[in-house]
Amino acid sequence: MYVPLFNADLREDDLLPCYVFFGEETFLADQFVDQIRGLLSAASGEDLHLDRYGLEDSGWPEIIDTARTVPFLFHPWRILVVRVPERRPGANDRGWKKGSAAEDEGKGVKFLSQSDRKAVADFLAEPTPRTVIVVILSGKVRKNDAIVRFFSGLPRSAVAVKEVKPFSREAVKRWADGKAQELGKSLSDAANARLYDVVGSDLRLLANELEKLAVYVGEKKRIEEGDVDEATAWVRSYKSYELDDALTGADFEKGIAVLNNLFAEGEKPEMILARMSVFFRNILTAQVWLREKSRGREEIFQTFFPYIQKTHIDLYRTKSKVFFEAVEALTPAELNTVLRALRQSDLKIKTTEADEKTVFEIFLMEYCLMRKRKAPTSRG
Repeated sequence: MYVPLFNADLREDDLLPCYVFFGEETFLADQFVDQIRGLLSAASGEDLHLDRYGLEDSGWPEIIDTARTVPFLFHPWRILVVRVPERRPGANDRGWKKGSAAEDEGKGVKFLSQSDRKAVADFLAEPTPRTVIVVILSGKVRKNDAIVRFFSGLPRSAVAVKEVKPFSREAVKRWADGKAQELGKSLSDAANARLYDVVGSDLRLLANELEKLAVYVGEKKRIEEGDVDEATAWVRSYKSYELDDALTGADFEKGIAVLNNLFAEGEKPEMILARMSVFFRNILTAQVWLREKSRGREEIFQTFFPYIQKTHIDLYRTKSKVFFEAVEALTPAELNTVLRALRQSDLKIKTTEADEKTVFEIFLMEYCLMRKRKAPTSRG
């Protein structure tokens, strides 16, 4: 398996006991976790469960104890993902405040005390076979951070320490080309440049937008600049928020009204389908992140709605509130059912003579009925 973060092929036998990533582009670290999880799951034929820890509410003794035990469910591998809470800069908006070495050491002690260091070093000197610990420090973390220095001082045969920096413009465009190929598409140079103008260098957001575009262009193999303009403009439009609101509140009447307006204005069915798919996938992803404690609510909301800024206080508060109400309203199993129904709607539109608007209305009705049946105050 080729791993872009290390610019090398990575095999099961090559995995080290510990990987440490620090910096602002933690999407690359998350991508690495997904890649090795996929590698090991494919080798065993079973989905590999991840053990996730946040040092704000877990400690290294618990993590090391888990690492020393035999993996559950007879899976031959175990991956532990440890997140160090981001230590934000102070009032100086230009970055970290410059402090003494003692101050930096104090920050490290909070999440990796002297006794913790001994326990981690002892474990990595004699690690449990087929166990990998991935440590992620997000934010503007310096190389001389106490935790980074500690892991960098351990043998390279046991630990790989990697800084994850934001990509340059050209590197982002190369990454976008690769992501598009994974989705079975290609990007024209103009589309790639336009996408960078719209999204910037945030890889997590860029991946999200490329997935939307892959759905939006349908059977087309090449994404053009016009596709980017149409898709991103629609996603940020009032119509998009209106559709999201109808789905969030399971408001059938409002949903029907929005669909009527969209079709009356000549909106493409693929675009409507793309927006619905993204909405439900975002709900499912938010559930996973919250359950695994890998991201907080604020970070989740900004990932999915980067154009709703905190400075828009009322809009931000309202949209965030209703989004997480939807996250809590459906179980993962129910969301998978909804996504399957949406795929069936897409198939029906592409392979039959069914009226597109009617197909969406039936989907919307079934979804809203499912939500209403769960509501204790529903009158049926």
